[in-house]
Amino acid sequence: MSELHGQWFDGRASRPQSVRLACPSPGTLQLLTADGARHEWPVSEIELNARLGSTPRLLRRPGHGHVECPDSPLLDAWLPGRSSRVEDLADWFERRRAAIVAAAAATVVATVAFVQFGLPATARFAAERMPRTVEVHASSQVVELLERTEFAPSRLSAERRERLHKRFRALVAGEPRAPELTLSFVDAPAMGPNAFALPDGRIFMTDELVALAESDEEVLAVLAHEAGHHVHHHGMRQALESSGVFVLAGLLLGDASGSSLAVSIPATLLSNGFSRGHEREADAYAFALLDRRGLSPRSFATVMGRLAKASPAGSDEVIGYLSTHPPTPERIAAAESAARRRAAKD
Repeated sequence: MSELHGQWFDGRASRPQSVRLACPSPGTLQLLTADGARHEWPVSEIELNARLGSTPRLLRRPGHGHVECPDSPLLDAWLPGRSSRVEDLADWFERRRAAIVAAAAATVVATVAFVQFGLPATARFAAERMPRTVEVHASSQVVELLERTEFAPSRLSAERRERLHKRFRALVAGEPRAPELTLSFVDAPAMGPNAFALPDGRIFMTDELVALAESDEEVLAVLAHEAGHHVHHHGMRQALESSGVFVLAGLLLGDASGSSLAVSIPATLLSNGFSRGHEREADAYAFALLDRRGLSPRSFATVMGRLAKASPAGSDEVIGYLSTHPPTPERIAAAESAARRRAAKD
């Protein structure tokens, strides 16, 4: 009669007992201990863990502990129907090193492809179909916070504000989502020269940025960039992409909360990459919009240069609130290139 040898942890003693397993008749598994005692376990009450490579098999019976033994085809004969296709597939991979390497490589490739292409496409699709009420609610929460902590009424003259409002409306007239765009000027010394667009189309520009610009055209160049953010739904896309990256990184690294540095650092770096892509897309939209309105993109390059000089310690701080941007020299070069193309057409 075929037998298996194992260790029985009966749940009463701290030390296991050596046992021999046999199945003399269908439906009953016998445990024969070293002292000659015989115990019969009904097969219907036995739970068998899944086969996984060379790991031991565990036979559990409620109230009687468990038996640990090597894997054997006998277990499949004694306890039929205890495995699933998923468990069998996992065991197949576990026993084949080449398959493990191939599966790991495929996982890496699939993850990179999803982060590079799938996640941005999904975020764009969802953001373009986001209900207007969601955009307004999210933006209102930001405005409420900034009005308590950062914003004060603008100190620009009513005449200057009115002139810039009128030129801004002319700039975006007929553009996608133009009816949703509004412009507000605020005094925010702590924020410094800055402008940003919220998901619902509200654009805020600080008095400090207006003072830094030396012409209305430079102000309009910044506003064209911010309009580009709204046209391309960057606010909602960034929120969706960042959330997706943190969830994905948490699942891959075993911390779904995203609280550990092992998750937060790579997730933040990936999110910054999406942000830089949004900034380049908004820049390209601004250059094209300025060209359509008979304005040179060189005004964007000029104001970007002023912003770079005004940044603390010559840092690379650029337009946008709480956002990571491409290097300023790169953006200035792109604006200059767009200006040269416009001049060549003229």
